[in-house]
This record gives sequence, structure tokens and C-alpha cells, in this order.
Amino acid sequence: MQRLRSATVEGCGTHMQWLCEANLVDEALRTAALLERSHALGVELWRVDDWGALVEDGITNERLWLQGLRPQINSRFERLLLATHGPILALTRGERATPELLRAFAPPGRRYLSVGGADAAAIVQAAVRLAQDDGGEWIRLAVT
Repeated sequence: MQRLRSATVEGCGTHMQWLCEANLVDEALRTAALLERSHALGVELWRVDDWGALVEDGITNERLWLQGLRPQINSRFERLLLATHGPILALTRGERATPELLRAFAPPGRRYLSVGGADAAAIVQAAVRLAQDDGGEWIRLAVT
């Protein structure tokens, strides 16, 4: 997982973290720029080359924690996103099942939503809803 873009909106009230598979990077970059201009959403974009490896790392670290060998889970995914803020939006052209497994390893208190089959309209809809909703409605939002 590698950060490709930092939020460029100064004084923006809402920042988001987008996790994006490699084949969606160009579309996500264009959409992030559009949302910053139109909705003042600060978007940081992360490229994910292997969702499964991130999930496996989380499970391995969780197992060590459960065995009492670690004071906390501390997965790579959690460490990378702990220093950031805002909701997390996972974007994939494929099934949401694997990106959805990362929800368990998101930093505490962070909203997380995965979007599968993502086109620009679905990304915009999910990002705006996730950024605006401060309650539990985002949990029911499913974009396929």
C-alpha cells in the first residue's frame, strides 16, 4: 500500500482516505480532484496492489495478539492509516469481499466503506454520502 496523493484542499473540514486498486488509480485521481473542487473534500489516495496480503497481515498480527505475544494488533494497514484522519473508502472493480475484510483492521472509530465495480458516479455518490453522514446511515450504504 502506497500513498499516491495527499489532500490539496486547504482548510477543508472533511478529509478522506481512499484505498484504490491499481487499475482504478487514474479514474480515482480524476474523481478526487473533482470532489475537492465541487465539495471541498480533501482526498488522500492510496494504491493497494494486494488486498489479500493486507488482510493476511492483519490476521497474522491479530493471532499474535490473541496469543498474548503482542500488546495490540498493530497491522500494517492500521499503522499506515493511524496517522491520517477521516473516513476510509475502499475502491475495487472486483468483488467487495476482500477489501471489506480490512474493515476489521481499520483504526478505531473510523468509518469504512468498500465500493465494488466502481465507476466515477459510484465513487462520487459513496464519497459524498460517507463524508456527510455523521450517524450510522453509511453502514447501510452498499454500492455495487
